[in-house]
Amino acid sequence: MRGIKRAGILMLAVVLMFAFSTSVLFAKGTQEKQKAAAGKKEAAPAGKVVVNYWSRKTGSDGDVFSEFIKGFNTANPNIEVKMQVLPWGEYYGKVRASILTGNAPEVFDVSVYSPPMFLKYVESFTKEDFTKAGINMADYAASAWEAVKFNGKYYGFPDGIVPLGFYYNPVLFKAAGLNPSTPPKNLKEFVEQGKKLTKDTNGDGKINQWSIIMTDNNMMRTWFWESILDQNGKSLLNADKTKANFNNKAGLDAINVFLDMSRKYGIAPKVPGNSGNAFITKLAAMDFDGVWTRKMFKDKITFATAPMPQLGSVKPAIWSSMDIFLFPKGYRTKNPAKWEATMSFAKWVMSKKFQLEYTKAAGQLASRLDALNDPELRADPHVNGFLEEVSSGMVVYAPALKTTQEIYGVISESLAAVFAGKLSAEKALAQSEKQVNQILARK
Repeated sequence: MRGIKRAGILMLAVVLMFAFSTSVLFAKGTQEKQKAAAGKKEAAPAGKVVVNYWSRKTGSDGDVFSEFIKGFNTANPNIEVKMQVLPWGEYYGKVRASILTGNAPEVFDVSVYSPPMFLKYVESFTKEDFTKAGINMADYAASAWEAVKFNGKYYGFPDGIVPLGFYYNPVLFKAAGLNPSTPPKNLKEFVEQGKKLTKDTNGDGKINQWSIIMTDNNMMRTWFWESILDQNGKSLLNADKTKANFNNKAGLDAINVFLDMSRKYGIAPKVPGNSGNAFITKLAAMDFDGVWTRKMFKDKITFATAPMPQLGSVKPAIWSSMDIFLFPKGYRTKNPAKWEATMSFAKWVMSKKFQLEYTKAAGQLASRLDALNDPELRADPHVNGFLEEVSSGMVVYAPALKTTQEIYGVISESLAAVFAGKLSAEKALAQSEKQVNQILARK
């Protein structure tokens, strides 16, 4: 149990960082929602059908979503969507308990790796079901639908896509004699530009502007390592998700490419740090980070985004999560009015208008193609790099397993030991492979 708890904490690290760093302007509203969120279904006001929506959106994205829901309720006077935000640490347990006791919400959201926890408890859909609901699957990123497909059926609706990616400071690029409109696309360009961006700007003999600072967030590091593993042509697990697939040259090279930023190329300090803060304070000219971080950077620093450079040897790729809407069984057959109201809400969430405005206002990206390709959004340097990652098919979603949190936890601990100089990369991969295979072997 100790290992499982530690793994869960590690998995939440980046999300909690996001929630803390982006919720300052919305803190009061979020706190009030969390205090009220006891995981209870709301009663229906007279003449209205209530749709209870439970969510993990504890940061500013939840506040934005809640405000949008007010608009939906106003436009649909016969429906009232009641959003309850539950703390991450107890969220999945409360959802499961509500389902088992027959008191489930009409809809709840989960991370991309979580559907296997609930498959036998939630509704599945066919292509025909989506068509009847007025949803054209071709309007959305194909990868988003694949992420909710299990055993030939679709479980839930894909909502916001949450990829990692690449930030850079165009002002520092220009000062280094680089063209801000041509950020690095591969390892060669990254190193060449990185050397020009690594400087002693005050003449004291010490570097005070690095090209990049490697993150000290263990989980974020693991996700970026997995991204380069995929770029090297391998994946975290084998095709049927029964064995680890990273203790090989591709996995080793994915570790070394980050270690080499300091030990070989001299464009990053040896000790990892808070990469986001380093980027804001101009201690680093570039940053590997999540799409959600753009809300923290806004108004604090001049920045632009680009697709994650191909630091690997085979293809472009980048790790991503995604929010998914799941619908507990029962309402579809036993309460048609509830089901119809719930589908009206879900269809609204899948609409171009909502997805476009939510992408602009929150930290996630739309799954809908016409929102992803919106000209105004595409012209925004704060997000266009992430949009290109999704629309070009670069994103690789976290594996959907009941044990995904635990798997990431053991890998992140081993990688942390490598970057702390306490374990060789080879031993870290062998150790993680053994632990992951043990986790996967459990029934």
